[in-house]
Amino acid sequence: MEREELSISAGPPEDTFNLAYWIFFLLGAGYLVPWNAFITAIDYFELLYPSGHIDYLFSIVYMIPSVVCILLMTFFGHRIPAALRVNTGLVLFIAMLVLVPVMGAFFIDNAKGTQATYVITIFAAALNGVSDALVQGSIVGSAGELPPRYMQAVISGTAASGKSHSLSP
Repeated sequence: MEREELSISAGPPEDTFNLAYWIFFLLGAGYLVPWNAFITAIDYFELLYPSGHIDYLFSIVYMIPSVVCILLMTFFGHRIPAALRVNTGLVLFIAMLVLVPVMGAFFIDNAKGTQATYVITIFAAALNGVSDALVQGSIVGSAGELPPRYMQAVISGTAASGKSHSLSP
C-alpha cells in the first residue's frame, strides 16, 4: 500500500529529450500507414481486378474485422500484455504490406490479377483491420495512462500520416 502512494505522489516520469513523445507520435503515424497504403493504391487494385469493386470492398473487409477485434480487446484485452498486442499487430502489418507487392511481382502478369491473388489481397486487407485494432487500441490505451500530451502525440502522428499519404503522388 505504501508503494502505491509513493508512485502516485511522484507524478509522471521525466521525458528526457521528448523521446517518449516522439515514440508515441511515430506509433500514431505507424498504425495508419497500412490503411493509407491500401487506399492510396486503389487505382492499381482496380486495374488488376476491374470487376471486383475493390474500392468498396476494402472498407468493408478492413472495418468489420477491426470492429470485431476492438470489441474482443475491450472485453478480453486485459489478459494479453499491451506490448504483445502492439508487436503482434505491427508484425502482421509488415507481413501484409510485404505480401501484396511480392504477390504482384511474382504472381500477376500483364496487369491482370487472378481469383487467387484477389482473395489474398482481400484477406490481407482484412488482416490489416485486425492488426489495426490490436495496435491502435493498445497505443491509445497506453497513451491514455500518461499525461495528455502523449495522447496528443498519438493523434498528431495519425494526422501526419494521413496528410503525408494525401500529398503523395
